[in-house]
Amino acid sequence: MQDSLSVNDLEAWARRPSTSLRRDRFGLVMAGAEIIAPSPVVDYVAWYTEGFFARGDSPASARLVIHDVDPERIGSVKDAQLTPPLRRAVLPTSPDTVCFVDDTHSTVHLFLAATRDEPMRVAVRILRALVLRALLGDGLPFFHAACFTLRGVGVAVVGRRTAGKTTLLLHCLDSLGAVLVGNDKFALAPDAGSDAVEALGFPIQIGIRAGSVLALGDGPLRTFLMRRWPQRFGGVEAHRNDLERRLGIRPQELAAAADSTVMPRCRLGLAIEPYVDPDAVTPRLERLSDDERRTLWTHSLLRRPADVFPQQAALAGPASETDLQIPQVPAYRLIQPPAAGFLTSRVIEDLVCRVSVEG
Repeated sequence: MQDSLSVNDLEAWARRPSTSLRRDRFGLVMAGAEIIAPSPVVDYVAWYTEGFFARGDSPASARLVIHDVDPERIGSVKDAQLTPPLRRAVLPTSPDTVCFVDDTHSTVHLFLAATRDEPMRVAVRILRALVLRALLGDGLPFFHAACFTLRGVGVAVVGRRTAGKTTLLLHCLDSLGAVLVGNDKFALAPDAGSDAVEALGFPIQIGIRAGSVLALGDGPLRTFLMRRWPQRFGGVEAHRNDLERRLGIRPQELAAAADSTVMPRCRLGLAIEPYVDPDAVTPRLERLSDDERRTLWTHSLLRRPADVFPQQAALAGPASETDLQIPQVPAYRLIQPPAAGFLTSRVIEDLVCRVSVEG
């Protein structure tokens, strides 16, 4: 590897004839990215994003070029002098990769030491960050929330951290046959031709705490998670109250374990704020006032690229400053006793049925 690198050097590499390099596009209807990479990387991205990102037809507002190099040469790549407009992007959780950004041409150059699972997951994260960056640039708001659909109604689960969003999501997947749209974060986009809004899901690993696993009733989903947890952390019971340790599961695998599936977007019909009350006997719902609804959404808003994709924030471009549009859907606080489980999911089902009937 030479001592200095320019945009022309890297573009020449991307254009060189090679039977192992492929071009493809991944993303949503309104935002996507082109990837130029070895075939195993493209195949991995297609597998990881299946069900969320369309392939081939998405508009490409950015490019990700994968440079696969021998592990012993990564050091020389790291030490190379960069010619503007190239800049280095530090990816805190990926110390064995090297990432250069060409902001002028909206291109990211990623150097991988090997096409194993972990380096290829970095490629997925960067591609996803480029899609999210495009949506932020278009002014779409992002929220820290989970989302699923039930009986055709999109349900946003919104609330503070550790409020029980993932646990509620698991219960609805497990016992109600809900369809997974997203966990941890989603964007809101206008629904063409109406005043409604759509939630956009993303292929982001779902972090599941031991307490959420133990709250599930006996069934295929609990069996799946109980088998996976010891492979990573040991006994589940020992971590019942551990709020930090999480089992990362690919969303498609989680949905399949519940005999369900994933979908990339849905029309939003209602919002639920989980709230655990140790003194509650049975789960109940309280409808939020307009002020409470606005506060709920505002507190869950992710305002900066570093909030939306924190580990890849160095890739971020400028985001549009737009006024927050609060989704005009009914919002409820779900007050529930600890480990309400099955009863909670039935309360949700009844609410969704009412919303569906009301239109």
